[in-house]
Amino acid sequence: MKTVGLIAEYNPFHNGHLYHLQKSKEITKSDSSVVIMSGNFVQRGEPAIVDKWVRTTMALEAGADLVLELPLMYATASAEFFSLGAVSLLHQSGIIDSVCFGSEYGFLELLSQVADFLYNESKEFKEILKVYLLQGLSFPVARSKALIYSMEKKGGADGLDHILSSPNNILAIEYLKALKTLNSNIKPFTIKRKGSPYQSLCIDSPIASATGIRYALKNSKKDILYKTMPKTSADLFLGAINEGLAPVYYNDFSPEIQYLLRTLNIDDLRSFMEMEEGLEHRIKNYARNHYQIEDLLREVKTKRYTMTKIQRTLLYTLLQIRKEEFWEFHNNGGPQYIRILGFRKSATHILKALKQNSKLPIVSNMKSAFHDFKGLPKKMLEKEIMATDIYSLHFPDFHQRTIGLEFSKPLIILE
Repeated sequence: MKTVGLIAEYNPFHNGHLYHLQKSKEITKSDSSVVIMSGNFVQRGEPAIVDKWVRTTMALEAGADLVLELPLMYATASAEFFSLGAVSLLHQSGIIDSVCFGSEYGFLELLSQVADFLYNESKEFKEILKVYLLQGLSFPVARSKALIYSMEKKGGADGLDHILSSPNNILAIEYLKALKTLNSNIKPFTIKRKGSPYQSLCIDSPIASATGIRYALKNSKKDILYKTMPKTSADLFLGAINEGLAPVYYNDFSPEIQYLLRTLNIDDLRSFMEMEEGLEHRIKNYARNHYQIEDLLREVKTKRYTMTKIQRTLLYTLLQIRKEEFWEFHNNGGPQYIRILGFRKSATHILKALKQNSKLPIVSNMKSAFHDFKGLPKKMLEKEIMATDIYSLHFPDFHQRTIGLEFSKPLIILE
C-alpha cells in the first residue's frame, strides 16, 4: 500500500483543497493520505480563522486518512523553515512514499532546478544577494533577483521571474530543497493550482482562494461558504460560528500585542524571531499612534519589510518565540515529536505503521505526553499549549474562552 503526504493549512478547507487531496492520491497511485497541517496559527503570521480541531475534521470528512500537526515553531516560520519542518515530519514518520503539493507552475523540472541551485548556493549567488539586500529590497525579492541573475548566466532562467512571484511555487521549491537537505527517498509530485490566485479576493469561482473566503466572511458574506467549500466543511464552519468558536482574526489580538509593544524594551523586542535590522525601532515608534494591528501593519510596511514578515514578527512577539529558542529546537532535529490530531477509523493500519516506523515519539494523548516528556520535546509541547490558550482568548463567545483546550479536546476519530 502506498501513502502520499500533503502539507496544508486548510484555512479554511475549500474546493481547491478537495481537488488537491483527490488528485494527489490519483497521480501518485496512493491508497492513503497523510496531512501535515498547521495548528491554530499559520505561516503568514496570523491566527487560523477556525481552530485546528474543526479544520482537522474538515480534512477527514473530505477524505484525508490521518492529520498530523506541524509544531507552532515551524507552522509560523518563513517558507524555508515551514517547508523543512513539514517535510521533516513526513520523512521521520517512516510511512510516506510520496509528497504532492500544489504550485502555480505545475511542472517539477524547473522547480527542481531552482531547488538544486538554492541547495548548493554558490559564493557568487550569496554576494549578489547581499548587493540586492543593500538596495533595501525585501529578502524574497532580493533572492528572486539574485536567482534570476545567477541562473541566466547558466542559461536556465526562462520564465523564472514569473515562477518566483507566485507563493505556492516558492513553497514547492522549498519542499524540494527540504527533501534534498534531509536526503529523503520520498518522491515529489506537483499539481497545477486551479481557480483563483492565492491572494485573490474574488469569490465568483467555485475554487476561490482561502484569502478570498476569509475576506468575504469578514464582510458578513456567510452565503459564499457553500459555493466555495465542500458541504461538510461549510457545515462544520457554520457550526463553529454558531457555537461562538469562529471566526478569529489577527486584529482581535491588538490589545495583547499592544501591551507587549508598550511594556517591552528594545532589547526584549530584538530577541524575538525576525525582529532585526532596526525593525524593532520602527514597530515600537509606529505603535504609539496605531492601536489596531491592521493599521500598524500598513504603516510599518516598506519595500524592505513585507506585510507577511511584519505579521510574523508581531506574532512571534505575541507568542514569545525568541531567536535563541527557535535555533535551539532547529539545531537539535527540528520537530521533536509527531502529534496526531485525528484519523479515519478505516485508517488504523496507517497508525499502526506510524507507531512501528516513526523516528520521533508519537503524541496521541496530550496529558500523557505532557507528563512523560522532558527537555526539548516538553518545551515544544508547552509552546503549543500556550499558543492555544492565547488563541482561545478571542473566540467570539466569551463563554468558550476556556484555558487548557489542548488537554480537554479529544483526538478526532471519524467513523
